[in-house]
Amino acid sequence: MEKNKKTAFEIVMEDRKEIVDELIKNMEQGYVATRKLWDKMAVRPQNPVSEVYYRGGNRFRLSMAAVKNGYKDPRWLTYNQAAENGWQVKKGEKGVLCEKWIFSKTVKEKDEKGIEIEKEVELDKPIVNYFKVFNAEQIAGIPKLEKLPLEKGQVLEDVYKRQVLPLRESFKDSESFLSTALHEMIHSTGHESRLNRDNGNMFGSPEYAKEELVAELGSVFLQGDLGIKLEGEHFQDHSNYLKSWIGVLKEDYHELFRAC
Repeated sequence: MEKNKKTAFEIVMEDRKEIVDELIKNMEQGYVATRKLWDKMAVRPQNPVSEVYYRGGNRFRLSMAAVKNGYKDPRWLTYNQAAENGWQVKKGEKGVLCEKWIFSKTVKEKDEKGIEIEKEVELDKPIVNYFKVFNAEQIAGIPKLEKLPLEKGQVLEDVYKRQVLPLRESFKDSESFLSTALHEMIHSTGHESRLNRDNGNMFGSPEYAKEELVAELGSVFLQGDLGIKLEGEHFQDHSNYLKSWIGVLKEDYHELFRAC
């Protein structure tokens, strides 16, 4: 290794910290990313070549980048994927780093009959790597995006049937009702029979704040999945909520990625 050359782990950790530092700075000024509106498609980043939807921390990274740069297209892909399809990343464009964690490896061993087989084994310590992706708006020649909007009325009915909440008339608009319903649904996944998160913490404690961060990010992600646009007062509701977690993020910037 070249002297002073950064490892993949160091690069990923530095990128994480930069994202959280920017988020904290914005929240201290009263908003999450920029004052531009979130686009319902942009917060559901996907790869048009592999047909994979980005998840967890990478989803948050790409959603933030989309908001910051005003991208309306949710498609993100690598330079090589673009080239292999005859598309071209525009000159001067910069990609967004995504992290990839490797938790297992394939090893060869002999079975009880002496036949060599391949077996997947868990690593003692996971390996981190990274790759960079470009938004479709940074790529020349890529086909136009075909949007498939969802019917908000149907989403409202489906959610309302599954959650006990005050009357819809108690909320200032349908988006506020949906954000609250989805937030509470995410809390329900912490039950001991499901993901078994510690949900019995006192209001105002760091543990309580962490669970609220999980629920609110989950609500934002689900709204993107359901095609519900975050804007106006509703968008500011999320901003005000997230400001209460500045202390948790300052204490440990990894908490954002754990929540994602």
